[in-house]
Amino acid sequence: MAPIIEIRNVSKTYKIGYSKVQALKNVSVSIDEGEFVSLVGPSGSGKSTLLHIMGFLDRPDEGKYIFAGQETSSFSDGKLAALRANTIG
Repeated sequence: MAPIIEIRNVSKTYKIGYSKVQALKNVSVSIDEGEFVSLVGPSGSGKSTLLHIMGFLDRPDEGKYIFAGQETSSFSDGKLAALRANTIG
């Protein structure tokens, strides 16, 4: 079975004032359809950032997000909103 979610070498950095905070650095994960997954880690480790990217609420700065076999980096905000509404919940 092909993965429904595939995250490849995803990185995300946020600017806070004059500082940069790297929330994710080269994260890769593959989740098959129907698979139950738990995301655990200490506070500040990037769990929420990864969930926001997986739920199409944010975009990675680097890397690829492949959802249901489709690479999502070129998707418009409208297409991401439709995917979120129709497939994520």
